[in-house]
Amino acid sequence: MHGGLKILLAVLGVLVLAGAALALLLRSFLVPTRGEPIPAYAHPSRVLLVVDIQEDYTGPEARKPYRDGARILGASNRLLAQAEAQGMPVAYVENVVDNPLIRRLVGNVNAPGQPGTAMDRRLKRLAGAPTFTKNRPDAFSNLALDAFLRERQVSEVVIVGLDAAYCINATIHGALNRGYGVTVIPEGIATESGKPVASYLERWRRVGVNVQVTPDL
Repeated sequence: MHGGLKILLAVLGVLVLAGAALALLLRSFLVPTRGEPIPAYAHPSRVLLVVDIQEDYTGPEARKPYRDGARILGASNRLLAQAEAQGMPVAYVENVVDNPLIRRLVGNVNAPGQPGTAMDRRLKRLAGAPTFTKNRPDAFSNLALDAFLRERQVSEVVIVGLDAAYCINATIHGALNRGYGVTVIPEGIATESGKPVASYLERWRRVGVNVQVTPDL
C-alpha cells in the first residue's frame, strides 16, 4: 500500500474515533440525572427555579442572544416579585461550561469567570436566594440544589428560563426522576432550537408536567 494512502487511512481512522468519542460525550452530557426519590413531606412547599437567564444569552451585550430574551426576562422578574411577596423560596441556576471541548462547540459562551456567565444584571435578585452552578444541562447535576430543596421540604419546582430544548428539558426530567412535581410557565420559557416552545410543552404534558397557562404563581 502506498505510504500516502496509509497516512490518509490512519488520519480518517483517528477522525472516526474522535467523532464517535465526541458523540458519546454529547449523549452522556444531555442525559438527565437520577437521584433518591423525595419523601412525602408533612408541609410541602414550592420553589421558583430560574435557569440560565445569563448575560451571554439575554444581556445587552449577549454573545449568543435569544430573540425572546426580553420576554423571558420580563416574565421572570414579575414571577420573582410575586415569589418575594408570597415568601416562596427562589433559586437561580447558572450554566458554567468548564469542559474545553464543549465550550468550543458552543462558541465559548458561559466560560468560567467570564462576565457573560453571570445572571443577567437586570434580573431581579432576592436577598438570601442562592445561585447554583451547573456544568451540564440538568440543574440537578449540582447535588447542592437537590439538598437545598429537600431542606425546605420542596415537593414542586416552578421553572422558567432557557433553553426549552436543552437545559430546561433536562432539568425537568432531573426533577421528575426524583419525584418532584414540575410546573412550567410558558411565558418564561424560550428556545433557539428552531422548534416552537409549544412543541416542548406538549411533550412535557405527556410526562406529567403542569403547563400553567396563566403567567402567575
